Amino acid sequence: MPECLKKSLFSPFCNSSIFRIVYVIVLSFEMIAFCDTFALACRCVVLVWGAFILIRNFIINRNAFKVKYKWILWAFILMGIFTSIWNLSIDFLPNMAFIYHSIICFFVFYGMYTEKEHKKIEFEMAFLLKYFIVFSTITSFIGILVALFKAQVSISGYYIGILRSRLIGIHTNSNLLALSNIISIISCDIINDKYIKGKFKSKLFSVPVLIISCIINFVSLFLSDSNASFLFIVIYSIVRFFYVLFSNYKETRISYIAKGSIFLVGFCILVVLGSFSLRDFFQNGISVIINDIHKIEEPIVDNDNEVIIINPNESSNREEISIGRENYDISSGRITLLKQGIKLFMVNPWIGIGRGNLVRFGEKYLENGLVFSDLHNGYLTILVSYGLLGFGIFMAFSFLTAFDMCSYLFKANLRCDSGVFSKLFSVCVAYCAYSLFEKTLLSEITFMVVFFWLILGYTISYMNNGYKYLK
Repeated sequence: MPECLKKSLFSPFCNSSIFRIVYVIVLSFEMIAFCDTFALACRCVVLVWGAFILIRNFIINRNAFKVKYKWILWAFILMGIFTSIWNLSIDFLPNMAFIYHSIICFFVFYGMYTEKEHKKIEFEMAFLLKYFIVFSTITSFIGILVALFKAQVSISGYYIGILRSRLIGIHTNSNLLALSNIISIISCDIINDKYIKGKFKSKLFSVPVLIISCIINFVSLFLSDSNASFLFIVIYSIVRFFYVLFSNYKETRISYIAKGSIFLVGFCILVVLGSFSLRDFFQNGISVIINDIHKIEEPIVDNDNEVIIINPNESSNREEISIGRENYDISSGRITLLKQGIKLFMVNPWIGIGRGNLVRFGEKYLENGLVFSDLHNGYLTILVSYGLLGFGIFMAFSFLTAFDMCSYLFKANLRCDSGVFSKLFSVCVAYCAYSLFEKTLLSEITFMVVFFWLILGYTISYMNNGYKYLK
C-alpha cells in the first residue's frame, strides 16, 4: 500500500479533534431513550480508540507533559491509582476505568491546546456548538409534541413524554433533558457572538433560527423542572451581565463600582424572580393545554411512581395532568446523599475508597445502602472517592486554573474574541455551581463530565492564544 494512501486512511484515527467530536456525539445519544444501549456499546469502542490517541498524541509526543499544572494532574492520577490498589476489591477494574477516563479528560480535552492550532480548535468548537443546538432543539421539540398529544408513552420499559409531573421528552432522565436545553441555549449565545459569526458564517444559524431554538429549549427547560439546571442558566446569565457591566470601565472609581453593583444586584433579583415566574407560567399553561387537547386514557405514572388507570367512560373522574413538582423535597434527596457521603468519607478520610467502590461500600457501611448509585455532587464524589489528599490536589488545580482565567478575563477585554472567552468563562463558573447538585466534574463517564472538560479546554485555548498577542 502506498505511503500516501496509508496516511490518508489512518490520519483520521490519529486526529484528536475527530476523536473529541465523535466521543461527545456518542455520549449525547446515551441521554436518548432507545439509543442509550447502542450508544453505550459505541462509547466502549470509542474509548479504546481514545487510548490510541492518548498514547500516540499525548504520551509519545509528550504533549501530556506540556499541559499547564501537569504535575498536579499527574499527582491526582497517581493518587487515584494508589487508592484503587489500597482498596483492592472486585471493583478494581471499574476504579481503573474511572482513572483512565480522568486521564482522557485531563489531556485529550483540557490539554487540547498543546496539540492543535487555535484556528482548528475554533473550528471544532463551532461545529460542536452547532451540533448541540440542532440536537437539543430537535429532541426537545419531539419531546414537547409527545407530551402535548400523548401525555405519556411506555415502550419496552422506557417512559417518554411526562414522568412524575416533569417533562422527560424522549430523554432517559428529566435532568439530562434540562442539561441538554441549557447547553443548547448557551451554544446559541456563543454562536451569535459577532467574532464567531464573522469567522463561521452560516445561513442555517441566523438570528431568527437561534431565537426559535432558544424558545423551544427554554420551554423544555421550564417543563423539565430541574432545579440544578435552572441554577446553571441563572448563574450563567449573572456572570455574563457582570462581565458586560464592568469590562467597559477603563478606570476604577468608587462611583463606578457602586453604580455597577446596584445594577448587578437589580439584575440578579430580576433574573431570579422573572425566571421562576416564567417557569410557573409555562408549567401551568402547558398543563392546561395538555388536558384540553386530549382525554387521558393512558396509564399515567404519578409522583409516587404508581400507575393510575383511567377509565375512558368515567370522564368526570379523570385525573388531570399537572407539570411541576408541588410539596416536594427541594433537594430531591441530595441532603440524604450528603449525609451518606460524609459517612462513607469517614471510612477512609485520607485516601478515599475509590469511585468504583461507592455502591459496594454503601451496602457495607450504610443502612439499606446508598439512596442512588452515586452522590449527585461532583465535589463530594471526589472527596469520598480519593480522600482529603486527592480532593486537595484536585482543588489546587482548580483554584490555579480559575485564577489564571480570572486574571486574563479583563486583560483581554479589548480583543475581538473577548466576548467568546467571557461566555466560555461564564459557562465554567455556572458549571462549578451546577456540580454541587449533579454527578459531574470528574468521577463519571458521562456527557455531563466530558462537556465540562471540553468547554474548559476551549477556554484555556482562547486564553493561551490571547496571551501570545498580549505579550
